[in-house]
Amino acid sequence: MIINTGGRTDTVQYYAEWLLNRFREGYVFTRNPLFPSKINRYELTPEKVDCVVFCSKYETR
Repeated sequence: MIINTGGRTDTVQYYAEWLLNRFREGYVFTRNPLFPSKINRYELTPEKVDCVVFCSKYETR
């Protein structure tokens, strides 16, 4: 599984500590933006995750 974080919000800039805690705990819950009552649980273990892509809207100069 490929985890792409930062598509809807700048996770790297604003929620880095939360994301690291999710990796420590080994799972994350996500809510479907089109169907808010649908919640999925994803395992964030090395056995399940092949790659993590970090997208950020923050620009450094």
